[in-house]
Amino acid sequence: MTDYTLKNYEKGIEEAQAELGTEVTKDWSFFGQSDAAALKNAYSREGFDPETRHYAFKDGKLVGFLVSRILPDTEDGIKRATFDFPFVRKGHEKAGELLYKRGIATLKEKGVKIADVRVLDGWKGTTEHAEKYGFKKGNLQFVRIKGSLSDIQPKDHTEKFENFDPERDKEQIMKLFTEQYDMTSEQAETNFDGIVNPPEGQYFQPILREGDKIIARGLLYIPDDPKDATFRLLSPNATQYFDAYLANIIPVAKGNGAENFELFLGGPTLEQLDLFKSYGFSVVDEAFTYEKEL
Repeated sequence: MTDYTLKNYEKGIEEAQAELGTEVTKDWSFFGQSDAAALKNAYSREGFDPETRHYAFKDGKLVGFLVSRILPDTEDGIKRATFDFPFVRKGHEKAGELLYKRGIATLKEKGVKIADVRVLDGWKGTTEHAEKYGFKKGNLQFVRIKGSLSDIQPKDHTEKFENFDPERDKEQIMKLFTEQYDMTSEQAETNFDGIVNPPEGQYFQPILREGDKIIARGLLYIPDDPKDATFRLLSPNATQYFDAYLANIIPVAKGNGAENFELFLGGPTLEQLDLFKSYGFSVVDEAFTYEKEL
């Protein structure tokens, strides 16, 4: 017998999930809990499986949840999934145990053979959970690099970025969201609105034009506590116009009180780490995948 009730995803849980995730991770380094709007977007996409989201309730109140995702099939024919260890309110560790068992059992039922989790010191408890449940350290997934704005110097460039115009550029940016990031029109609209009117902090979206066409865009985020600003790399090419991009966002960041830039490198951009180090960035955190055969 248990005092906890476990359920799979049901529409309407997003607000409570976002609130709980924010509470549990408030002291984690560089972890951003998705807000309710982003969760609704993700859970409305084609192919979303509600059986991969598990929730624990006590006395009708959400006290924990576990998120997993089955990955696309690979050439080796081994079915894989990725997930996060359960997020639970303090004092409800038993709910975390139940969520973990249910999550793993569900993945097994769906034919998953290997599951992996993201683990790093700044995400409290993840290392301990990985060791407890018998996961083995795998590949480097991403790194966080950081540099002082006073030290970062862009190299010579001729291109000129400018901040986007929400009215003039909306159609092109929405098209980029749907074509490059596989968003639905509704999801692109919500994402666009979140940049124009964020719930906290400020977004700047510098763009580079070729005539009337946007050929490159990046995103700069300055939180309410502006010391450490975060920027996202240019798309579609992360480094092609990087110097011009830096020259644009450095004064914007400084003018809004930022002292440092943080940047995340993962996937193909990890191969560019030495390039970013040449600008004065250094690695401050590393995230690894830990794997377990089910």
